[in-house]
Amino acid sequence: MKESEVLDLGSRCGYPSNRALPLKNEASGREYWRLSATGFSCILCYLDPAYGGHQKFETIANIFQAHQINSPKILHHASDLGVLIQEDLGDLDLLVALTRDNSKLLTFQSLDVLAAIHSIEPIDIPKLTLEGLRGEMELFCTIFCNQFLGLPDNLSLPSLIMHTSEQLTQQPWVNCHYDFERRNLMLSSSGQIHVIDFQDLCKGPIGIDLAGILVDHYLPADKSFISSAMEHFSSLVTSNQDIAYGYEIVRWGAIQRNMRILGVLARLFLEQDRDFRLKDMPMILSNLIAMVPSDVDCRDYMIAEIQPRLIQRLSVL
Repeated sequence: MKESEVLDLGSRCGYPSNRALPLKNEASGREYWRLSATGFSCILCYLDPAYGGHQKFETIANIFQAHQINSPKILHHASDLGVLIQEDLGDLDLLVALTRDNSKLLTFQSLDVLAAIHSIEPIDIPKLTLEGLRGEMELFCTIFCNQFLGLPDNLSLPSLIMHTSEQLTQQPWVNCHYDFERRNLMLSSSGQIHVIDFQDLCKGPIGIDLAGILVDHYLPADKSFISSAMEHFSSLVTSNQDIAYGYEIVRWGAIQRNMRILGVLARLFLEQDRDFRLKDMPMILSNLIAMVPSDVDCRDYMIAEIQPRLIQRLSVL
């Protein structure tokens, strides 16, 4: 949208402003803008009503607030306009705030927030299915490998998908943010972490959100750090989960998540010419490879064929 259109929407919702600054676009189609007036600012989220709404986000925000989970307060919701106006939490997400010195502290605090989300019962939210988890991973084969990279089918990839989905069904299923990563965790001036973009909350395998924060899209996967973080997380939720088992939970969550996201990003580029995350693909793929067990056949295929083809493909875009 144009700034003038966003300012008009804000005014129609009772928040007249002097300026609208674009913040980010999401794969879901949501647009985020900061509305500012003298001494005041707020965040306007727009989603074309033809593609969905904000009711679930508002409902979950109220649940989070009731359970003392830091999240943006809802200021106004105009479903007919596709607009949700919420509290402005600033610009310091953990993608910006996290450094070598504070990495452990902020990651552990993020895990504290995640454990608190898991503890909320009951919540009326959708539950992921085995077929759905497999279908999302298959995007890696059909969209990312076949269509985006131009690679033929490889029989080792379906085997990985089947094994991963089997591993995920054996995990505890919990309240799953489904995009619990640094971009969606904000750090307040008081050092408190606030969670945002939780409209996709569902019941899902515990490893997917753990992978979101522990297998970063912007840093190489670190097995030692993952194991240390899982030791902390295990102390929050159970007493009989050792570090090795904790790492395996993250491993299979990361494989599902990274295969899914590579497929989604490739599809956004091919179908909508949205290239805003193509630069992230090499690290996402590298971390996917790092998490695939060394004795799984497709790991060598990813290293020998998929990784070089991705580098080549991105070099000409």
